[in-house]
Amino acid sequence: MRFALIAFAVGLSLMSFGCRGNKSDVPPVHPNLNMDFQQRYEAQSKNEWFADQAAMRPAVEGTVARGFLRADASLHQGRGADGRLIDALPAGIELNDELLTRGEDRYAIYCTPCHANSGYGDGVVARRGLLVAPPSYQEPRLRAMPLGYLYDVITNGKGTMKPYAAQLNVEDRWAVAAWVRVLQASHRADIAEIPAAHRGELK
Repeated sequence: MRFALIAFAVGLSLMSFGCRGNKSDVPPVHPNLNMDFQQRYEAQSKNEWFADQAAMRPAVEGTVARGFLRADASLHQGRGADGRLIDALPAGIELNDELLTRGEDRYAIYCTPCHANSGYGDGVVARRGLLVAPPSYQEPRLRAMPLGYLYDVITNGKGTMKPYAAQLNVEDRWAVAAWVRVLQASHRADIAEIPAAHRGELK
């Protein structure tokens, strides 16, 4: 029993040496060196084992990061199973006041500088000298386009218009496309289509 107590006391004393109350510039003891000094490469470093001598290897072909699978073509591409542009909101996105309010808000931020609030293409940037003026949403060609076309242009850009996929997530792009459709419909609506209770709100 006495030997066990002595061994315990000695072990406790040795353990206390590993507890440092103050910071030290002295490197710690490394009982297992390969835990701290591993055979690995830093980003952009050289590795002569590979033919291109690059330590950073490209992703395996066909690899998709978790959460980035774009399997729903109607949602992410605006196209149906046949590859044609769809003329409706994809499943999972409901047409309601919240969607249109969001679309109006995002449109005001990202689209009005060129397309204007009205959608006629005479925004402040366009009036100050764009070489290629944005088209009016009221052009028969654009009125005839399916909703998926509007989403596709917002996502991928067209002509001198750059893509907005980096600024707007998928749901916001559909919201903006829906709002553009509202602008198109509002300029062709008959006064009789407006509920009588709201006609007094028109300017």
